[in-house]
Amino acid sequence: MKNKLFQIFALHFFNDGFLASIVLLLPFIAKDLKLTLTQVGFLSSIFSLSGILLSLPVGHLGSRFGAIKILVFTMIFYGLGFLFTGLSHSYLFLIFAFSVMSISFGAFHPVTFSLVAKLSKKEKLGRIIGDFTAVGEFGRICLSGFISYIAFSIGWRQTSFIYVIISALILFIFLLSHFQNIKIYSKENKKNESQKQISFIEIIKNKNFILVLLINFFDNLASSALFIFLPFLLIKKGISPSILGAFTSAFFVGNLIGKMGLGRLTDMFKNTKVFIIAELFMVLFIILLAYSNTIFFIILFSVILGSLTMGTSPIRTTMVTETNEQHGSYEKAFAVGSFVASLSSAIAPIILGYIADLYGIVNSFNLTAIFALFAVFSAYIYDKEKSVRINTI
Repeated sequence: MKNKLFQIFALHFFNDGFLASIVLLLPFIAKDLKLTLTQVGFLSSIFSLSGILLSLPVGHLGSRFGAIKILVFTMIFYGLGFLFTGLSHSYLFLIFAFSVMSISFGAFHPVTFSLVAKLSKKEKLGRIIGDFTAVGEFGRICLSGFISYIAFSIGWRQTSFIYVIISALILFIFLLSHFQNIKIYSKENKKNESQKQISFIEIIKNKNFILVLLINFFDNLASSALFIFLPFLLIKKGISPSILGAFTSAFFVGNLIGKMGLGRLTDMFKNTKVFIIAELFMVLFIILLAYSNTIFFIILFSVILGSLTMGTSPIRTTMVTETNEQHGSYEKAFAVGSFVASLSSAIAPIILGYIADLYGIVNSFNLTAIFALFAVFSAYIYDKEKSVRINTI
């Protein structure tokens, strides 16, 4: 059990690291292929769209054939995506290469979250999910930390081919470890066969799960685009662009602290209680950051805000798990959750960018605080509904 969790954690490290790496290759690709910023933006959006388009189909396939098989295919598509990227000599072929790679990114999280939920004890789920999401952040930091230097030194094509080799090695090690104990596959298949097959319609008929989806939606609206607009807020405050990296790094440090810390608090206390308190603090520190002009406090608030915005992810995951444990079809439940999260993450930058253009970047941050309050209200209703359900059992 622990060995299997370790493998999934390792895959998450590389999945999020690969995503950060391909994005950092874009400036080198754009310069070589003479791409416009509009074209670069479209290539980046392919990865966001994959989460919306693939979440539900992957949830169905994972429930039908097993999550492990889906993970094997994601590793194959990593390698193919980097291979096609390295071979790209035109914008159209680059779109194809990124689309192939986006299949992996779009499929990975719904499948792995369902696996972690199945392999974890309920009383430790918050901590394990928190560590799992933090490992992804660590992968982004580690792999993206040196890729720009490598691409500058040997070229983006050769760097892409190095990632093909890494993908192949990961696939080989993963398959080798599983074929050493073939019972892992047979047990999962038997479990999938014996498990009651429940449709997506039946899943979303669950009133409490709908409330969890609302929490997911508003929390992502509030937090997912903050990192994108943070540099613009700092520039508005007169901070030199040359030191923006220090503030964004502080935000990432906060991400790691929040995911691990809030996940553990969720195991100790009620998940709704931890979420509501964290979200209210998020509202407070969004406003403090938006109106603060002292560098020390801006860095401090960036760390705290980073921990609160990304730290709620493990809390929301425990909510998805507890509202679907009666049927255990976590693949489909997390697919629906991932679809909603991807949708809100896709529209958040559009809404906030529009508000920033019309009313200024500070008011854009004020709007994220309002979204967070909607998430608090949804969590409060969910807590009441959950209490009623427990009392009637």
